[in-house]
Amino acid sequence: MRIGMSRNAAVSLVLAFILLASAALLLSSGSAVAGKDAAEVILIKSPGCTKCAAAERTLDKVGQDVPINITSYYYYSEEGHRIIKQYRAKDVPAIIIGMQVINYRDYEKDNVLLESLIKGALSNQTADIPAAFTLPGNESAEQNLSAAANGPSFNLQEISLYTISVVLVAGLVAGFNPCLLGILVFLAASVLSSAGKRRELVMMVVFFSLGIFTMYFLFGLGMRQLMQTEAIAASFRYILTVFLLLAGLSQVWDALRLSQGRPSIFRTDWAFKYFQAGIDKGRFSSYFIIGALFSLVKLPCVGAVYLAILDLFSQRSYFEGSTYLFFFNLGVILPIIILGGAIALGMSPEQVDAFRKDHRVGMRLATGLTLMALAPLIYWQLI
Repeated sequence: MRIGMSRNAAVSLVLAFILLASAALLLSSGSAVAGKDAAEVILIKSPGCTKCAAAERTLDKVGQDVPINITSYYYYSEEGHRIIKQYRAKDVPAIIIGMQVINYRDYEKDNVLLESLIKGALSNQTADIPAAFTLPGNESAEQNLSAAANGPSFNLQEISLYTISVVLVAGLVAGFNPCLLGILVFLAASVLSSAGKRRELVMMVVFFSLGIFTMYFLFGLGMRQLMQTEAIAASFRYILTVFLLLAGLSQVWDALRLSQGRPSIFRTDWAFKYFQAGIDKGRFSSYFIIGALFSLVKLPCVGAVYLAILDLFSQRSYFEGSTYLFFFNLGVILPIIILGGAIALGMSPEQVDAFRKDHRVGMRLATGLTLMALAPLIYWQLI
């Protein structure tokens, strides 16, 4: 009796083991099929981006109903740049499903619309992955040969004439300030009194402007590279917000001081003696160096707007961001070229200085209020 029960128990255990093994095999087979059928989704994002976090939450919500594999890349990474250029993504965040790109501007914070767009893209995706859709390490030999043959390509369609106009005006506003007018009046008067020739004044304006442009452009490219670091990129928005508020308040405070007849806190007269030494040499290289040095003196007047512009450009491709940076810096030096040309054509430095004194309060106040308005827009990533 004991032996019979032992045999029955043994048979039961064997049957139970077979059933469990069969169930495990079915489950693993089902998950493998699900993994195979899961759609590939690419998310282009940036560190500390609240819009990107919202897009990730929406993708996770869709993933509860539809099997998807999400691969995320930071926009500044090498693979991120490759994907942005390949699919011509326009915004951060950008969601790529098959050959369809969902840019942020397509739904503008409307997560319900985003969910609908994602499901629509998933339903349109075919079972076969398009030939142009390749994940890292899976590029075909034909694609690699084509890329090697064609070299890096610059998509001029990324550049918007409207955006160029906006950044040019922003640079013009940043460059037209009392700091600039004060130093330009001093330089023009010094050149005219020492050389007495209008031609010398024109060359001073050209090389002085070139020095400022070169310094700011190189600084901007360096800052873009520095902002590729994840830790810096994640905290830069908070640092910039605080800096914009402080810079705006300092401009408003300086406007109040000037309206009361008190001296400005943004004084540049301490640098005049160094500039005078360069003017006495009368060499074009001296004017260039004076411009480069003045860009540092002028930094408290321009720095906040400049950093805000850099933060906006950091989410663009390198070529696009560098192009916009070029036009922004061109706007910064345009007031120098315009006013310097006017002085060379006959306007006296005294007239420019009178204009500076009459309108410096308004210029300071406008700059301060603009910077303070930019701060919340940058913080909440509304621009």
